[in-house]
Amino acid sequence: MPEGSAEFGFLPNPLSISAGEIHVETLDGTPEIVQSIRDSERVHKGWYYAPPSGSQNILNGEILEHPYPMRVFRLPFTHRIRHASDDNHAHLDFLIWCLGFFEGTRLTTFEAGYLDATPITKGNLTDFILTSGTQPGDALELAERYWRDHNAAPRQIKRMIGIIHCLFLAQNPNHMPFEKFSYLYMALDACFKATSEMHSPPARLSHAKRIEWTCQQFGMPVPEWATAPSGTATEISGVRNDTIHEALFFDEPLGFVTYGGSPGSGGGLNTPSQMEALTCRFIVALLGMPQADYVRSPVNTRQRHGLSLK
Repeated sequence: MPEGSAEFGFLPNPLSISAGEIHVETLDGTPEIVQSIRDSERVHKGWYYAPPSGSQNILNGEILEHPYPMRVFRLPFTHRIRHASDDNHAHLDFLIWCLGFFEGTRLTTFEAGYLDATPITKGNLTDFILTSGTQPGDALELAERYWRDHNAAPRQIKRMIGIIHCLFLAQNPNHMPFEKFSYLYMALDACFKATSEMHSPPARLSHAKRIEWTCQQFGMPVPEWATAPSGTATEISGVRNDTIHEALFFDEPLGFVTYGGSPGSGGGLNTPSQMEALTCRFIVALLGMPQADYVRSPVNTRQRHGLSLK
């Protein structure tokens, strides 16, 4: 099979990887590209926001700028990935999704691969750092094994992409609390589904028991907000039921309260941030490293954890 290659971005630092048949290199001119993005007026507190939307007058060619931003936008490519024996773009795209997860930032092989906003620094979207001795190449090798193991079940590969994407989408600084919660709940429920393809869950497992069951499959501690006496809703399954079935978020119309029910609720170690942390741990376990100490590390803390893929 011929070699495949794809350019991707936006990654603000040089990266050179040679891991088996996978190679990553930095494109010429990347330092200048990175500086131009950092200097852009669309950057605020480390996030790049979508440019204004516009349309062209077909009669005179004039561009009319709309009073709202684009939703989908592009950033320049900064790197190239090559695979020595596979020119399947879906394969390369999956590897880049996983590389982005381990780098803690959104990466894409598509010309317009960003939605609403994206961070332009590494490490913003996860709560871990790769420990000494672990390299980005190790992450790509892990992703490559996952691809090979699930290539016959492409839905499982798409599901992993969906989980990572929901985790990233949830962290857009402009999201309402109910939007953030909804994205994170979808990510966690997809983690349950992905796990159920590997381990058979009990029949008719309720939403209230799904996260607890998923944690148990990987020997992980179960967060308090995911536990409840038999037959009752957990904290987040109750919030999910009200949001989805009654269009209420903590008894208010969507968009008017923070998580917990009031403008000041939630505190520093709130449930949504713990949902982010748990999703990160599930992703690492599902990709093939359930034995990593990081997977069983506490989620009720703001500190960053070391992750070894060895």
